[in-house]
Amino acid sequence: MRVLVVDDSMPRRRLLTALLGQAGHEVLTASNGAAALELLESQAVDAVVSDVKMPRMDGFQLCRALRRDPRWARLAFIFYSSIFIGDRAQELGRDLGATAYLDAKHVPPDQIAKEIDTLVHRLASAEYQETLVQLRDDLEFARRYHQVVLSSLAIGGHAGVRETISSNVNALDEILARLDAERSALAGHTDVAVPVVELNRLKELSDYLDDKINHPLGVILEGSNGAATGSRADATSDAAAGVRAAVRRINELVRTMARPEGAKTTRRA
Repeated sequence: MRVLVVDDSMPRRRLLTALLGQAGHEVLTASNGAAALELLESQAVDAVVSDVKMPRMDGFQLCRALRRDPRWARLAFIFYSSIFIGDRAQELGRDLGATAYLDAKHVPPDQIAKEIDTLVHRLASAEYQETLVQLRDDLEFARRYHQVVLSSLAIGGHAGVRETISSNVNALDEILARLDAERSALAGHTDVAVPVVELNRLKELSDYLDDKINHPLGVILEGSNGAATGSRADATSDAAAGVRAAVRRINELVRTMARPEGAKTTRRA
């Protein structure tokens, strides 16, 4: 996991870098909120651990800026302070959307890595299940869209394309069944550990659908009523080949992601 530590104290940054590094994390550092925002423009991280009082931009302002940007609205953000730990400070942090507000007096530095692991995996698991539902809806749309395109293709004029679309419908049925099995395996288990890499893979799949499947299907649908000749036939065939490759790729990724039916879920200790 990649963690950004934001603190104006160099000794504290060094200490947290060493402790998080010992726990197997890659650590980036920034001395204030403004520097953190600049760093995030070019570096992706899985979590931010921030002090509150800092020059130029403090932790509250940093958290607010991140939550107002869609790129970082769901990024794990953890306040870690030994000074601003009163009720009002913690309430403000929660209202800004912080994942957690940790009191350094109660969570010493040698325990911070474990706390971050727990918080990030809990957040990833919740987002994973939300994304899984959205992906399932998107794939159901793609499956039904395939069926409409298939029914619109003229018999005889688009034999190869019809075969491809029909095969894709069967593949999408299999993909949906696997996603349903994954949802069933996770149902009622909010403490299931989902690696961040799996969440990112799921997001990529969701983003993949429009460009690689739905848009090419629109091309096929547009040419479905005309004669399968010339440039229109080429465009339809190219679109069908692209959709076939995309569905195969999604099937491969879902096979590696989804738990086999009946498999036990893994819970964090």
